[in-house]
Amino acid sequence: MANLSETERQDIVRDVALELVDHMGVTKPPVWIENLLKNPRLVYVDRLSLEETFVEVLDALYVWSDGELLVPQDMPLVERRFALASELFNIMTTGIINRLEGLAKLLVPELGEYASYFARVLLAPDSLVHAYQIQGYALDDFANAFLIPNRIAVERWQDPILITQNPVEPFNSAGFSPS
Repeated sequence: MANLSETERQDIVRDVALELVDHMGVTKPPVWIENLLKNPRLVYVDRLSLEETFVEVLDALYVWSDGELLVPQDMPLVERRFALASELFNIMTTGIINRLEGLAKLLVPELGEYASYFARVLLAPDSLVHAYQIQGYALDDFANAFLIPNRIAVERWQDPILITQNPVEPFNSAGFSPS
């Protein structure tokens, strides 16, 4: 991402995150990134050999019991979801860098710094944040509605929100269930 402005870099990262949101068919919060495991056949999986690595990361962050993902008690669900989204970005970019070999060090040395931004956009997509805001909801319940850590909710609330996706139907932030 050499010779690109910060805004151009963020736009690329945002587009990748929003493509995943579209792939999952998300129309209201929270974005269940864990569902990527149920159907991991993403555009990026075949191209970048991500499936095996993604499963390894998931195994490190979650516990399996009778085919169900369980969150260990040592880390809150919202923190695990954010870590999983950040690691997904790192896995994807590592796949790209590995394919570019030495050229990557010249062109994309700073991709890792965008993992947090990618995770914020993936877990709280622009269109859903916009719908949440225009319905009059405030920052107070934003973290709960999107199941993201409070510190991440504050950062995401301050991120620029671009509405390039199809508008979403209004939703009731109190009406979702984290199941």
